[in-house]
Amino acid sequence: MNQFEEKELKQEMEQVELYLTEYLRDPGYGGAVSRVLRDMEQSRGKRLRPRLLLMASRYGKDFEAARSKLCRLGALVELVHMASLIHDDIVDDAPLRRGLPTAQAKYGKDMAVYAGDLLLSRIVQSLFRDGFARVGQMVGEAVEAMCVGELGQMECRWNEGATVEQYMRNIYGKTAALCRLACMAGAVESGCSEEMQLQLEQLGINFGYMFQIRDDLLDFVSDAYEEGKLTQADFREGIMTLPVLYAMEDRQTKPEIICLLHAAEEGDFGFEHAARLKTLVTTSGGLARAAADMQMYADRALQAIGNLPDHGVSDVFRDLLRAKCKISAAG
Repeated sequence: MNQFEEKELKQEMEQVELYLTEYLRDPGYGGAVSRVLRDMEQSRGKRLRPRLLLMASRYGKDFEAARSKLCRLGALVELVHMASLIHDDIVDDAPLRRGLPTAQAKYGKDMAVYAGDLLLSRIVQSLFRDGFARVGQMVGEAVEAMCVGELGQMECRWNEGATVEQYMRNIYGKTAALCRLACMAGAVESGCSEEMQLQLEQLGINFGYMFQIRDDLLDFVSDAYEEGKLTQADFREGIMTLPVLYAMEDRQTKPEIICLLHAAEEGDFGFEHAARLKTLVTTSGGLARAAADMQMYADRALQAIGNLPDHGVSDVFRDLLRAKCKISAAG
């Protein structure tokens, strides 16, 4: 992407922010609703999903004419993500998100539930009002997949027999489905051909898998509050991510990891337990195998890019994928 195109993308992301401000406005409710909406507006994530949407849309023949609608759609996809994070924090009883108090920590679980639901209601209103009929169906499918993934993860909590296959099904819903939605929504609304839509769908899915596995690796190789959450936070909540599941395939390692899991379930999982878990996951090869899978999905996403027409934005996609894979199993 040349400098002019990069500048345009930056301008489009600024427009996404303006639409987010519009969606998070307080029409005069005041009180707690006003405070919650203000906090959500001030929350600044990476905006990765709107960026994926806008980048994918640049392959479409109608991109220029649809630019404003695409920015609005990018804001809606980000709202879906924000609503899911609010609900995740409630389930996880998380005190922090990106280093700031979560809605449930600041206002209580009841108010946080309704805050997430308020965002979903505004998404539905906009989808109908602004004529996003086909994309609206895709949003519904993505939200359903996200719920199924979260339910599947809940079913696997504290389960010593959880499998890699279950994990992969769950993270499709938790992460990959929304990345798929972002790429597909951009492709559809910009007039991409069916073949390009299929390639961008594969790009989104594989990017999502790569991104989630990367997050699981960071949970072990980070030493502090990186990415806005405590290290090994998932294991503390009974969630076994890919590095742990691979480590548990080692017969010598599995019994000790199960003991650590029992300790976490009883609320007795301190720094020594965390250090021991990291050692087990590393020496058993679990961390390296998960890192290899992360690279595999990145390579599949790169292959999808290679099957798309030659375009400056393809290099931006490649740079993004390579940047996200800059993490080693050794930390």
